Amino acid sequence: VAQLIHEWSPRAGGPLVAANCAAIPESLIESELFGHTKGAFTGATDSRQGFFRTAHGGTLFLDEIGELPVHLQPKLLRALESEQITPVGSDRPVEVDTRLIAATNRDLEEAIRQGRFREDLYYRINVVELIVPPLAQRQEDILPLARRFAGEFAGTPVRLSPQAVQCLLAYAWPGNVRELRNAIQRACLVCRGDVILPEHLPPKVAALASG
Repeated sequence: VAQLIHEWSPRAGGPLVAANCAAIPESLIESELFGHTKGAFTGATDSRQGFFRTAHGGTLFLDEIGELPVHLQPKLLRALESEQITPVGSDRPVEVDTRLIAATNRDLEEAIRQGRFREDLYYRINVVELIVPPLAQRQEDILPLARRFAGEFAGTPVRLSPQAVQCLLAYAWPGNVRELRNAIQRACLVCRGDVILPEHLPPKVAALASG
């Protein structure tokens, strides 16, 4: 289950800046979010704006916000509350006008109980909440997505055989849309014609075809 939450403001237009909290090394995430001054730390040969200032007047999308280190969560909360950030190595706050959208596949309420996510930050950002169920719980999306991916990878119209459709709908898709996308990419690579058959799908998906 994915969770999309954001601290809403009526801003329109402006840049959209995306950052994945899980993909940034913990030692660099503060600098990546809030920027740094030249010489702030070893290797800081130039100043850096950071994601907040880059998204000034627009939207900052923080993916995997549940992976944000606990010691940085108060700084994010303060940035949202005060609309100011302080770059690493500076003692002068900088005003920012940024809307925040965040996504996570973690249960943040459980993370709060475990002490891995701050309750005050959670309630600050959780103004509008959108829950995206697993792909297995929204079967009506599987075939449209599969056909879209097939057109993307094949470059020409590709059909799904009835047996391939059966396999796609019967499989549980624990990897959700990413797994479906990879399965269709594989099928388009091994398919010699314009019809995807069960044998073109990954073995664990093709195994669900009936006799």
